[in-house]
Amino acid sequence: MILVTGASGFIGKYILNELLENGYEVRALTRRKDFKYEDVEIAIGDITKPASLEKAFDGIDAIFHNAAFASDYGKKKEFFKHNVEGTKNVAEMARKKGINRIIYTSSAGVYGHPNVKEEINEDYPKKPMNAYQKSKLMGEEMLKQYDFHLSIVRPPLVLGAGAKATKILLGRAEKGNLVYIGNGENFISIVHPKDVAKCLRLAFEKDEKGDVFNVVSFHCKIKELYEKIADEMGVDKPKKHVPYFMAYLIATFSEIFSKEPSLTRFRVKSFGTNRIISWEKARKKLGYKPDYDLKKTVKDMVEWYKSLKK
Repeated sequence: MILVTGASGFIGKYILNELLENGYEVRALTRRKDFKYEDVEIAIGDITKPASLEKAFDGIDAIFHNAAFASDYGKKKEFFKHNVEGTKNVAEMARKKGINRIIYTSSAGVYGHPNVKEEINEDYPKKPMNAYQKSKLMGEEMLKQYDFHLSIVRPPLVLGAGAKATKILLGRAEKGNLVYIGNGENFISIVHPKDVAKCLRLAFEKDEKGDVFNVVSFHCKIKELYEKIADEMGVDKPKKHVPYFMAYLIATFSEIFSKEPSLTRFRVKSFGTNRIISWEKARKKLGYKPDYDLKKTVKDMVEWYKSLKK
């Protein structure tokens, strides 16, 4: 039996599907008492409340630890509470119940945004820039302190049906508000949530010693992403540009003076700098091959976005 934490969340549902499609028995850990999923056993619990995890961890052979507080802005204590202390609670309960196998969904954010065109592999220096990225790296380090058979998977920007970033990008495209930060020629790495789930499952099956893997679907220029979105949405291609330094300045003030900033320094770096994440190790060691490219990903994004309006 496999336990998936954060099962009712965005990526969590993709993990449930991936495991079910490959014949695994799955138990979903969720805080939502109304959560239901066909062929999945539901366990109500909260990783920030250790006592609530007791029954959920009974009879478990492996844990896909996916639960996290994920945002590009927020209170540091909230990220620490969920992503560090919560991860420790999962680890402690796993040790108590004799569960040795853990597959952890981390983030390529642990590398920060170095703005280089060289490919970033798993050994690249870790320079997380915000509280979320720092907390995910701390989560990794927390789990490494235990004697687990631990696999870590680091996705970059996740785009696809259900993603918060998908809704933001397509909402702006629909209103003609997609703006390039800089000239739009910078390269970024993108992963579809189905490819994330696939890589997590492959890590579980094929990572014999316990290792760290980046997972990517494709690399593209921001300009290519925006233009493909415009084509699929049937709207005009974006032409507006904001200089990088100006966007960064606006984001800095927005974070200082707004409770919910419309622009953050993280978003400026994400969409205005080069960051090419290598997935070569996952290909070689796990046999990972992405199922999604730019065209297929954007099509999935737009179909989902339009379905929200029906």
